[in-house]
Amino acid sequence: MRKEYRRNPLWPVLVEVVKGNPVYEKHKARVRDEILPEKPDIAPEELSKLLSIPVGEALVILDELRITVEEVKEELSKPLPPPAHEHVAVGGTFNEIHYGHLMLILMALRLGRKVLIGVTTDEFAKKLGKRHEVRGYSERVEGLRRELERRGWIGRCEVVPLNDPYGPAVEDPSIEALVTSPFTHFRGAEINRLRVRRGLKPLRIVVCPLVVAEDGKPLSSTRIAKGEISLDGRSIKK
Repeated sequence: MRKEYRRNPLWPVLVEVVKGNPVYEKHKARVRDEILPEKPDIAPEELSKLLSIPVGEALVILDELRITVEEVKEELSKPLPPPAHEHVAVGGTFNEIHYGHLMLILMALRLGRKVLIGVTTDEFAKKLGKRHEVRGYSERVEGLRRELERRGWIGRCEVVPLNDPYGPAVEDPSIEALVTSPFTHFRGAEINRLRVRRGLKPLRIVVCPLVVAEDGKPLSSTRIAKGEISLDGRSIKK
């Protein structure tokens, strides 16, 4: 559906008009922080009614905050632009390397010449209350490194253990930006508060779009582990 409305020659005009609205960023933040976590597959018409905004604005907001697996594949095929920053960080458990992880890392590579990837340790992963079995740290790192190698990204990435929700981002002055998922955006704000207390410059926080499976719900390791969907977001019939 997203491809169809993006083909409309008036789509760029709609985007420009909607984003020129002074309250657009406020509406987008509410969708990102409050609505998408509760209803990630919400339709533009429903969002329009919920926020009392035009359907066109709801469409633009969701287009910016959500992305399909097919669109991630398309993004992965594009050449990387010259990075705006030297050092960018991301973090995750990386139990199953799926297209949500790939989009997260891709956005970091588009932003930074070097990307620091924090991988949760076994001890920290247990505290996160994951609803599925989490592989050991070394196995997860090995799988991540294989994927980075396969995509030609390994030379620009450094994998480090993540022992808490913040990692090196709260104390490393060389890190300039942090890429988060829509559901972990709040961590970026917490990290910046901690950095300011330490006399460090706040990070640029960039939110990765929510990658959804073919059923419109989030692509996640939990759903993959449960056998609901495949690594590329296809529904698995039982």
